[in-house]
Amino acid sequence: MLKIIIAPLNHNYIFDYIDDWKNMVTDSLSKAGLSSEILIWPSTVKPSMKCFDWVRKQYFAPCIIKDLGKMFYEYLNRYFIIGTGYIDGYDYGLNFVFGEASPTSRTAVVFTRRLDPRFYGEGPDYNLYLERVAKEIVHELGHLLGLSHCRRRTCVMSFSNSVYEVDAKTRFFCESCSNTLRKLYV
Repeated sequence: MLKIIIAPLNHNYIFDYIDDWKNMVTDSLSKAGLSSEILIWPSTVKPSMKCFDWVRKQYFAPCIIKDLGKMFYEYLNRYFIIGTGYIDGYDYGLNFVFGEASPTSRTAVVFTRRLDPRFYGEGPDYNLYLERVAKEIVHELGHLLGLSHCRRRTCVMSFSNSVYEVDAKTRFFCESCSNTLRKLYV
């Protein structure tokens, strides 16, 4: 059984959705043939300001992953950790990232600000935001479990360079990625 902790990095636009994300991730894993236990960390795990780039007004993803690994060190041998926050993130060479994972540290981060339709000047859309973030949580979890990007555009492991590519994929693993996961974890 896969054990996962979803750690909220802030309160706004996270806590209203987090129970649904937990259920959606459980469903995505179940459809791939994997059983899981997902815990929601009960309090906010605020990202360190040392990870914030004041010029870019974004958080540096590897820094947050490293900090989460330190904060959850005692859980890392049993759990995969996914920090999720309504913040914007980047990595070197990229304008932004929706998320990033470090399989060796069993830790990932999902940045949800650019997944919100309001970021693009659109009206609020609860279900669209809910689905987009769920896809990215499942995607980063897939990396933590050992999967690379998939060439199948509808697979959740498909690389997304824009929110439109997030919308084009499903939150489910394709048959090939599901088979790989079952070989590794069942």
